[in-house]
Amino acid sequence: MVVMGLTWWWLTLLIVLAIGAVAALGWWFAGRDTAARTAVLVAHTRRLTRLPAYRAAVARQRTRLLGIAAIIGLTVLPLAVAAGRPATTETIEPEKNNRDIMLCLDVSGSMIRTDKAVLEDFAEIVKSFRGERIGLVLWNNQAVTAFPLTDDYELVEEQLTGYAEGFTTFGGGQYSPTDGTFNERIMASSQVGDGLASCVFNFDHLDQERPRAIILGTDNEVHGEGVYTLDEAADLATERKIRVYGLNPYDFGSNHQELVTATEKTGGRTWGLDQPGATAEVTSDIEELEAARLPDSAPITVRTDLPAVWVTLAVFGLLVLYPVLWRWRR
Repeated sequence: MVVMGLTWWWLTLLIVLAIGAVAALGWWFAGRDTAARTAVLVAHTRRLTRLPAYRAAVARQRTRLLGIAAIIGLTVLPLAVAAGRPATTETIEPEKNNRDIMLCLDVSGSMIRTDKAVLEDFAEIVKSFRGERIGLVLWNNQAVTAFPLTDDYELVEEQLTGYAEGFTTFGGGQYSPTDGTFNERIMASSQVGDGLASCVFNFDHLDQERPRAIILGTDNEVHGEGVYTLDEAADLATERKIRVYGLNPYDFGSNHQELVTATEKTGGRTWGLDQPGATAEVTSDIEELEAARLPDSAPITVRTDLPAVWVTLAVFGLLVLYPVLWRWRR
């Protein structure tokens, strides 16, 4: 919350009171009958003061005095406010959004028909985050980093939208989500364990206590043997304190149960892709479970001085006052 106020409000109050006192004294001295004691008495002036020309001259004089008083006020009062250090005060809760979240997507043949929907769910989940770093890894029997961890949300949205459309055009557009993810020399495909392990290894700054999570989109339909099994990759994630949350388009059978067991081992969960409210629950789980690991920090108060407007008003008043006084003296 941003609050605007005066840092030294008492100084502004003292200056305003001093200006008021000087004005009152000036009015009092001006009203004394010193002029009456030194003036030359003239009889029958009532007729003169009733003349239209005289009254018009008096009205003009009063208008000039009121105008000059207003200009002086426009000059002095902003200076009084500026002397009180006008500033905005904002209270910031530090380290509330320092999570790292890796989106980890299986782009093997069995997932091609549903990957667009998974990426759209990824995009929906990301919309709820503010300040977290997001990354995307695509994999089949080898992994490709689509984009590393970043807090550039415009880039994240552009990339997720582009890769989602890539599954519609099948490489005919700018984004080809399967490029580099399949190595023909490897006699295997849909290596979920290797894919998850690659996502684990994509986290940086491991010396920092940053909450980390992986959102894994896969049907866990493995063909052939890889370096890591799903269970071993889950152990690797657990060792590095990374929670894994799964999205499975086919939430039934032994493959799904194996994925549920692996994600729960890390402290995460698995949802069916079409399960109502799945994206909201993924977001909620990440925010609640990961927030519990954030260090407690005292709120930071940031104060920003804003003298420019008031000083500008005072300078403007001086620029107007000088020619007015010069013309009046003439």
